[in-house]
Amino acid sequence: MLTKDDLLTQDSLPYINDVSLKLYKDFSTDILFKQKFHYYFTDGTDIVIKFKEWGIYHMLAIQHIDNTISKNSFFNRIDAGLSFNDFTVKNGIKKRFNNYKERITMFSCIYRTLRYGRVFYLPNRSVPNTQKVKSDYIIYREISGKGLNLGIKYTENNFVPITILVSKAINLKKYVLNTDVKIVSKLIITDILTDMEIDNIVYSNNFIIHT
Repeated sequence: MLTKDDLLTQDSLPYINDVSLKLYKDFSTDILFKQKFHYYFTDGTDIVIKFKEWGIYHMLAIQHIDNTISKNSFFNRIDAGLSFNDFTVKNGIKKRFNNYKERITMFSCIYRTLRYGRVFYLPNRSVPNTQKVKSDYIIYREISGKGLNLGIKYTENNFVPITILVSKAINLKKYVLNTDVKIVSKLIITDILTDMEIDNIVYSNNFIIHT
């Protein structure tokens, strides 16, 4: 089983048994929710990304697997014992859970993707090759031969990660086709409560040159 510290550097697709809802909840509350990610781009624009509980709920596709679980009570359900095993009891839910396992395990690679991923801007907010998915930005990184596409949406006065789309090796860039590449010049990760700087990463041509 991976640990919270492992998720800070995880950069390969784990087995489903290596992660858990409790691990993801603890990682979110202890790390993701306490940090903000301020991206500066070479064109003079910038965005600040913050994580929300309901965003984690959507990234893990819980609404598709078992819609009786509310986005507002998701973490409370985990505290009460909700686990992946609960998604294997009923055939319909089990089938949907199996369909989304790859997306669920991709969540373990979020933090590394935030630091090393490429950023794409979607002017019309529609994600290519999807029918209804809306995002303002996608942060993309190749993980274990597949594409991790982290959808970022402006909502509630914040840019919030709200979905993970997994692209196959045959068409890794399918969700960022004809979008605008944003070149990151600097990423500052800050503790939200204390405003203390956790990391200051400088890039050149999308490669980290100083941290």
